Amino acid sequence: MMFNERKPITTLAGVKAFASYLFFDLATAFHPDDDFTEYVKHGDGGAAFTPVRAERLLNQRMSECREICNAAGVDICEQMGVALDYFSAIATGATPDEARKAKYFDFDGSQ
Repeated sequence: MMFNERKPITTLAGVKAFASYLFFDLATAFHPDDDFTEYVKHGDGGAAFTPVRAERLLNQRMSECREICNAAGVDICEQMGVALDYFSAIATGATPDEARKAKYFDFDGSQ
């Protein structure tokens, strides 16, 4: 199932799913403190996301992630550490495909 950018994030599971979506589906090396309007494409240096998508969808979802993590008393970087989990799995012998399947967190947003 593909993460729905238009659906608000309301749980820690949603935070993990958003991190998986950013890393695996959008192939984005992200940090929770970064502004998506400043992301650029690797090849040509152009904007990675349209202004509307960056601000109204991705930045809004990240803001929700920060609020949820703060309310739960968890570190957002640890909660969204899917890249570290992925590369750790590869370092311990998993193939990239196996690591993706093992570390991708899919969540449909239902409570």
